[in-house]
Amino acid sequence: MDAPSQLFATLLLLSAPGDTTIVPLEEVVVTGSRVPEPLQRTPAAVSVVDKSAFRDTRGISLKDALGTVPGVWVQSRAGGQDVRVTIRGFGARGNGERSNVGNMRGIRVMTDGVPLTEPDGRTALDLADFSLAGRLEVSRSNSSTLYGNASGGVIHLRTDFQFEKPWLEYRERLGGFGYHREQVSAGFPLGRGRAVVGLHNSTLEGWREHSSTTASLLQARFQTPLAHGTRLGVLLDATHTLNRFPGALTAAQLASNPERADPDFVVRDERRDHRVGRLALSVNAAPDPAQEASFSMYVEPKDLARSERDRYREFDRYHVGASATYLRRGRLGPSLESVTLLGGDESYQDGDIRFFTLVPGGSRGDTLKADKREAANGAGFFLQQELIWRGWSLRLAARYDHLRYLSEDRLNPALDATRNFSRWTPKGSLSRAFDRHMLYAALGGGVEAPAFNEIDPPPPFRDSTSFNPFLEAMRSTTWEVGARGSLLNGPAPASLLYDVALYWIDIRDELVPWGGGAYFFTAGRSRRCGAELGLSWRPRQSLRLQGTATVSENTYLEYTNDLGDFSGRRVPGLPRVSLAGNARYDARGGMWAELSMESQGEYFADDANIARVAAHTLVGVSAGAERRLGAVAVRAFVAGHNLTDEAHLGSVFINGTNGEFFEPGLPRSWSAGLSLRLP
Repeated sequence: MDAPSQLFATLLLLSAPGDTTIVPLEEVVVTGSRVPEPLQRTPAAVSVVDKSAFRDTRGISLKDALGTVPGVWVQSRAGGQDVRVTIRGFGARGNGERSNVGNMRGIRVMTDGVPLTEPDGRTALDLADFSLAGRLEVSRSNSSTLYGNASGGVIHLRTDFQFEKPWLEYRERLGGFGYHREQVSAGFPLGRGRAVVGLHNSTLEGWREHSSTTASLLQARFQTPLAHGTRLGVLLDATHTLNRFPGALTAAQLASNPERADPDFVVRDERRDHRVGRLALSVNAAPDPAQEASFSMYVEPKDLARSERDRYREFDRYHVGASATYLRRGRLGPSLESVTLLGGDESYQDGDIRFFTLVPGGSRGDTLKADKREAANGAGFFLQQELIWRGWSLRLAARYDHLRYLSEDRLNPALDATRNFSRWTPKGSLSRAFDRHMLYAALGGGVEAPAFNEIDPPPPFRDSTSFNPFLEAMRSTTWEVGARGSLLNGPAPASLLYDVALYWIDIRDELVPWGGGAYFFTAGRSRRCGAELGLSWRPRQSLRLQGTATVSENTYLEYTNDLGDFSGRRVPGLPRVSLAGNARYDARGGMWAELSMESQGEYFADDANIARVAAHTLVGVSAGAERRLGAVAVRAFVAGHNLTDEAHLGSVFINGTNGEFFEPGLPRSWSAGLSLRLP
């Protein structure tokens, strides 16, 4: 038995932190279908990550919350805030030499019903902080039919409003390589409503040269009833983040000194400096049990600056949007129920872009090299019809999306251009719910247009147009079957919960980065197929165990460009095997201890399958305690990460240049946290 197989067998028997990604079906209501419904009725692969899974973590990035969700793979660039999230292969290309290519692709991210994802499918994670979240909902199935472009998966952060009395909490986090995070948050009744606010500041100096990151974030959430069945929500965010990038290394540089940075990145001080705000309003109305309507709108101004590729780049943008849905329930017979859902989304981003020369040290020069206006508009509407009878459910849905790009070049108007992408995406599913199990099968389409910066033309077309004339929207067809439920029904607290899914995805026109992300090719056909498994076992009240495994095969079927024929090669950036697990023991007196493991198989960093990334296994341990001192609840923990100090890669530059593919992962490190809460 090979090492990954041995590890998986061990995890199934000895690992995992129950109540994180798999939770009792009868207690969970999710919104993966854009309306609240029990998890046991949702005919798709959906995972719920409760706050108990990420409360006692460093809180640096989404990796601290999503590490044990099957089918989801999270990599951290230099161990900081900038991460690459992949769900069933979607999002794999979101990495490259450009610092802004580190933003996510192909996966929709939302907070309290408001999208962070821009119209063209890019998602910057500046506002994706889970410190106020009560849980994360992860839709691992392609969700284009409901959410539109670039929804190969959905990550939804939900604020916790479930409290009756006011509370105040202070959190302090410390760790290796100069990490510290201070946070103050509070929740309080406001009339008949609830308000939650939080403020945090964090700094990570980084273990590699030129890899520091800082972030300051203000979050405010408010919900209140307006009338019978009607609820108003208000969301306010403001953040300032600064990330410096060390760049990728060659294999020789990685072996000799993994802490070094690419000298060009240091000379240019390559960095991303973002100031982002967001205001959103939402109204949900359910005048009677048979119908429900919702409406939301948001505005998100952005002031962005980057040092990148010998240019100082400034972006002044505003992102606005709105969504509306209407749900109607009815009965067509004594045992036949009808549920009709229709809705639409509008998202628009516009703004100015100016590129200047870069002076030594990474500051802005005096010479203007580019002056453009770039705008993207995404609009879509959908209809879903469901029939429910005797535990069965049949859903049919369709969505139409239209995406329009506009580029105006103020220095050379001859380069002005527009580009349109339109697509219908259908989906159907059949499911059967039992007392302790739920089975489903689904077939659906997906669409993902190239992001705005991915549509830049390759040479020699840059002197004649602003857009790559050869790129098309990526289209996918997904077959999926799955089940979840409980295999044990003995006396409490014994339980064995499972979540299993098999998928087969055929893709046409897959988008592939080249030249470090300077431009993109289109692969004719590719295929992804895989299996996902999550097990959560609680044999006794004090012991909670969980293990997850993802096995996948990702292959180019037809892919030829000017650089070669890559048909039959494995898609880069995606391992065949990914495993994770935790074991947690809760002792008397509020003390606990936890052992964790994560393992990934080998993968490649290039289409030619020459730049190989070796498999690795990381081991971590943590322990903590909670005590009440008078009116104050005190909670503390200490954790060790990568205890064996295994050399590994944290991420890669897919199809990097000059042999520079590899971003080394964090060595052994420690972290600790202290929380003080009233009452």
